[in-house]
Amino acid sequence: MNHGLVLGKFYPPHKGHLNLIREAKKQCDFLTVLICSLEREIIPGFLRFEWMIELITDPNIKLVWVQEENPQYPEEHPNFWNIWKHTIESYSIHPIDIVFTSELYGDPLASVLGCKHIPIDIERKEFPISATKIRESPLNHWNYIPETIRHYFVKRIVLTGSESVGKTTLAKKLAEHFKTNWIPEFAREYLEQKPTPMEESDFLPIAKGHLLSEIEAAKTSNGILFLDTDLLTTKVYLERYYRSEIPWLTKRALSLQYDASLFLDIDIPWEKDKLRDLGEEREEMKTRFLESMEEANRDFYLIKGNFLERETLAIDYVNKIKEWPINATSFTKEQMILRKIE
Repeated sequence: MNHGLVLGKFYPPHKGHLNLIREAKKQCDFLTVLICSLEREIIPGFLRFEWMIELITDPNIKLVWVQEENPQYPEEHPNFWNIWKHTIESYSIHPIDIVFTSELYGDPLASVLGCKHIPIDIERKEFPISATKIRESPLNHWNYIPETIRHYFVKRIVLTGSESVGKTTLAKKLAEHFKTNWIPEFAREYLEQKPTPMEESDFLPIAKGHLLSEIEAAKTSNGILFLDTDLLTTKVYLERYYRSEIPWLTKRALSLQYDASLFLDIDIPWEKDKLRDLGEEREEMKTRFLESMEEANRDFYLIKGNFLERETLAIDYVNKIKEWPINATSFTKEQMILRKIE
């Protein structure tokens, strides 16, 4: 049996990695893939391992999560190559015949292992991408991120502020401009379909419905997801109307993290509709929202002016956000748990 080896961090996995594994498997009977991680890395190893299990389904490819805190470069330890030889051999059931890489370390590694090295796309002509580039600017390399894991890298931008400040209008405009999707305020959809007036008991299903909408929409976002309000808004209105608290809602309203928030000011005319009744409290509600942003420790960009000025200002801010690196909090267990609906 011809046994091949691929190893890497897959930090994160990208389409170049998948091509490497696919081409390697064509040239061996059985392939071992080592997913190597360090505790300090911001995308945890367990998650990268889960991603690889989802992405690689060939029964003749064995995926192994390597958690040893090995040196990363030869200059870090005089016994670098032997350390890695021991680690690799400890996870390999059969002797390794071929090591496949897209890296320059392939030749010395193969020499240490006593096997052949077959480089694949080592000049990155077919897949001009690296995991470092994705970490530094995921949206600029969006097409190289495998579709099934893209939702982890979506920039989630919340439009917030009190009622009748143009959140829905601006969310639609931004989604159209950036060729992506947005989610409407779930409370409005829910209450418009409800045959009876709003009650305190409506707030938990509204909160869960809004969060579920976010989770589902992120799966098809083109790099950015615009949210017309979030659970912090739901919390503010629950406190205003009922002076009440729902622990499930409070925890998520204050703890869920987003890439950015656009706070819309009250400097446009208030427009009444059947769900709006706080026109006389605009200043007070603005203060409530600002206090809630501070309580949740959220920074924001202030959006003000007429509708055209707001759109122009928001587009400028979002263009800056698009260049940001990956958001480390998106990959924490806490955030993943908070975004699960029981």
